[in-house]
Amino acid sequence: MGSFVATSMISTLLVTLLVGGLLVFVFIRLARANGSSAKVDAMTDPVPGIFLVTAAAMPSRNALYHMTRITGVVSAEGVEPTAVQYAGLIRTAQWPSPGKRLPAVVDRADPRKFAIQWDQVATAEASALGQAEALAAAMRANQDRDGA
Repeated sequence: MGSFVATSMISTLLVTLLVGGLLVFVFIRLARANGSSAKVDAMTDPVPGIFLVTAAAMPSRNALYHMTRITGVVSAEGVEPTAVQYAGLIRTAQWPSPGKRLPAVVDRADPRKFAIQWDQVATAEASALGQAEALAAAMRANQDRDGA
């Protein structure tokens, strides 16, 4: 009887943790999606641009998401390059490194108002594979040129 109660309590705890984790995940996704569109809606003259990362603190180990501050430069057509900082929640699989160019929407009226388009940012794994494929193609082209 005692082991049945212990098993039942453990099962209840696991289900509670699973449901709680799922709710946190959904909340994070909704907060990130709504935050970006709200920022764009508040802009006077939004245009597509780039956020060039100059510095980003490293995320916590084993975290799926991490609150951070990223420093960089935003630029867009008709916008002078402007030094800015982004503070927010980032999916660690999309963690940017210095030199990374992130798609953004920039307010021409005030470039300090911008929104990084996280839904367009590739994961680090996809970016690395894309770079490897481009390098392999360049190496093949070089071999073809040298062999011909």
